[in-house]
Order: sequence, then C-alpha cells, then structure tokens
Amino acid sequence: MARLRSSCLLLAGAGALLAGSSLPAAGQVSGLGLAGDALVEMDNVQALPDAAGRGRRLVIGDGRGVVHVYEQRGRSYDEIWASRYLEGSICGIQVIDINDDGLLEIVACTDRGRIHYLDAENYNTVWTNSPGEYQQISAMLAANVDDDPQPELILCADGRLVIYDGRDQFEEWRSEQTGLTTTSMLVADVDGDAMDEIVLNDGYVFSARVHTLEWQFAEGFGERMGALDLDGDGILELISEYRSRFIRLFDVDLRREKSLRANY
Repeated sequence: MARLRSSCLLLAGAGALLAGSSLPAAGQVSGLGLAGDALVEMDNVQALPDAAGRGRRLVIGDGRGVVHVYEQRGRSYDEIWASRYLEGSICGIQVIDINDDGLLEIVACTDRGRIHYLDAENYNTVWTNSPGEYQQISAMLAANVDDDPQPELILCADGRLVIYDGRDQFEEWRSEQTGLTTTSMLVADVDGDAMDEIVLNDGYVFSARVHTLEWQFAEGFGERMGALDLDGDGILELISEYRSRFIRLFDVDLRREKSLRANY
C-alpha cells in the first residue's frame, strides 16, 4: 500500500476502519479517528499510545485554544488534563516524535501562528515558537519530506506553504506563491514518480522533496481529500470532496479530472 499522510480524509485506511480494527500507532496516520466510535476523520482528534495500566487516551484540540486529554474509563472517557490557553484556536494536532528525541510529542498549531510541542506522557511544554513568527496558520501536517531522519512540519502560514524543521525549529523553505488559503493537506506519491507530493486543497501540487510547483488546478480540490488507487494502475487517484458531499476524481500524473466508468 502506498504511504500516505494527510490532514484530511484518508481513504487508504477505510477498510480497516470499517472492519473495526485497532488504531494505527500514534503519529503513523492522522485523520482516521476511532474505529468503532463516533469520532472519525477529524483532524484535531488523535489517539495517544497505549500505556500499561491506562485506558485508551485521546488528545483533542478545541476551537477555544485548549488541548484536552481524555482517558477511557469503561465505556466512557474522562478528561485527565487540559492545557492553558494556547493563543488561538487549535487548527492542527499531530502525535509524533517531531524533534527526534525518541519520545512522542503532541504538536499543536493555532490559527494565530503559534506552534507548541507537548510531551505525550506528562503533557509538559517542550517547546513553543516565538510570538509573531507567524500571524496565521491555516493548516499543519507532519511528514518526513527530506533526507534527514526526523519529520518536518508542513504549514500553510501567512498565505505561503512552509517547510519547518521539526527538530531544530527553523524555517527550511517557503513558497513563492502567496495568498494560499489551504485548510487541508496531503502528502503522497500521487503521480507515480516514486516521490511524494504535497497536495493543498486550494489546488496546488508541489514536489515534497524539491519543492517545485508541479500543477495548479484553478478550481481547487474541495474541502477534504484522500488518495486511493481506484483503477489498479499502480498510481493513486486524488479523491476530492466538495461542499461536504460531491466527489471528484483526479489523475494528477495526467493533470486532469478523471471519470471512472465500470466495464460490464
């Protein structure tokens, strides 16, 4: 199965989700939510890793700028921790070893440009970016898109696509394109060239490794995106959802919208 990271709908995991299988490892896949529960496909709800003597834990970032941790107690969940106000509504949550220290962190971004690393076990603040570094962040995703071992933060910050070093906390690259309104992103090889692309839902497709703009689709890719090889050609199709209901398919390798027709 092709590797795919997304801050939106992940169709590649749909079979496991419907089957009620266990959650993926923390930080491995985002967006799937809880198999068998009511919370699915929500960007700001993530699972924390299982620990001895503990129930299943969830981390939730809310619109009031607070990160909450809930632990399963029988058939319900109890809040066991809540952060202080993190200066803006939470617009992205990831659970991943972002700084290459061998421990998992909760990475929380806010719409007012703040980035916070929290220890995934004791919830202490590990690092926070400087006030004023960014005025706005509209989307965030963690993925390894270069040659070093640790993941990077992929941000839509102040209207640009930004690659941010997760370990040393500095901006590696920013796009020449401005005015981006991205609210969800996807990292996957969607054109079959054996290299990942960064797909923005406002219609931009960038090379994840060399950062060149490969395609711009003026109409955009809707509110949510996923990727799945629907026709068995070994290349993922981009699946876009518009207005929470209408689905369109794209062959990114051919730079065109796709229509699937059944052969009976």
